[in-house]
Amino acid sequence: VLAETSSRGTPTFLAIMAMRGALAISRRSMMQIEPPVFTKSRFARRWNMMDEDRVKWYNWNLACIALTGVPFLWMYTVNYRTSEDTMALIRTLNPMGLEKIKYDLRLYG
Repeated sequence: VLAETSSRGTPTFLAIMAMRGALAISRRSMMQIEPPVFTKSRFARRWNMMDEDRVKWYNWNLACIALTGVPFLWMYTVNYRTSEDTMALIRTLNPMGLEKIKYDLRLYG
């Protein structure tokens, strides 16, 4: 109906009226204003950008705390002895554990 034209190339009366009706419908739909949604109580809040930023902040802090703990966990589980003979040497030099073994700090740089 919209594409109907007369022999002279002008739109027909039906095409003009159909287009006018389509414009009226779209104009009516543009005039509708949706009412705002208010919260029902202080416990039922809408999700907004502040909540999303708060979740991102908490997750970032949790990741930073976890990454801070990685070196401490590694130091706790690592075998910090320089060789397998270290304990045998310590037992030979200081069997009772009474003496404090002093290391030359210039060796470690």
